[in-house]
Amino acid sequence: MTMRGQTPVAEAAERSHLALRRAVVDVAMSLVRAGVLSHSGHADLSARVGPDAVLIATLNRTRDLLPDDLAVVRLDGTVAEGDPGGISTEVVAMYTEVYRARPQAGAVIHTHSPHLLAFALAGRPLPVRYEPLPRLGQAEEVPVAPSVSGVIELIEARPGTQAVLLGGHGVLAFGPDAETTVSLLVALEETAEAELRTAVLGRLSAPLDRLVIAAILHGLNDRSRVKLTSPAGSPVARPARSPPWLGDGQAPPLHGRPHRTASRPAGQRGQAEPRPRPGLHGRGGPPAGRRAARRWRGATR
Repeated sequence: MTMRGQTPVAEAAERSHLALRRAVVDVAMSLVRAGVLSHSGHADLSARVGPDAVLIATLNRTRDLLPDDLAVVRLDGTVAEGDPGGISTEVVAMYTEVYRARPQAGAVIHTHSPHLLAFALAGRPLPVRYEPLPRLGQAEEVPVAPSVSGVIELIEARPGTQAVLLGGHGVLAFGPDAETTVSLLVALEETAEAELRTAVLGRLSAPLDRLVIAAILHGLNDRSRVKLTSPAGSPVARPARSPPWLGDGQAPPLHGRPHRTASRPAGQRGQAEPRPRPGLHGRGGPPAGRRAARRWRGATR
């Protein structure tokens, strides 16, 4: 229903605005449910609402975010609606600059996801070995920006990346919409966790080759024809050979003693050899009958 003094177009825009606010809140809750946030639940969320304006969450505690906790900010940094008092001008400037550098971006999200934070603190780029990443637009390693001021320069220099690790701070991810960006964040955090666990095992595979990434992006199910090579041209490291005893499903013997289930010669499986029955010829006893017995004793002398 149109309010007095409000055109139908303005009313439709207001409804669309409210729906987008609720969608951003739903995205925030999906981050909480995915368990990719830090213990404090800190996250900065934003979504584009037009060519020159974005919605930015003014509350860092994602678990308590409500639709009214989002402000509309123009790409020049001025506030069009709401009170952005809960976020710093530095964060607002970083978000608006990212949207200007990536016109196709529909959402930008920043978190302190624990495993990604470990890579950011170490200043280590996140390699792409996990297959879901290319499907979500991240087909190259996630670079590290040494400071917030260097984020835009890094984004412009790396047009293929959809995420940037903020040195000593966390991660910044962006995508065509909020849902895709959340999926990318979850996959990045899973990748960082898997990389740290794999490093403990002591064997890391090579990053995904360009041919493999192309096969993933084109939806090829049969990858047997794709030659797996590293970017340097050397074969991709294969998993270590399994111990020979894994082939028959049995563990090696302990202390050199064979298993109780080891095979035994015929006649010893589960029962003893049958004892000779007396009275049967050739089985240790004389045959029945006196004459036969005398002949048998004479033959054996």
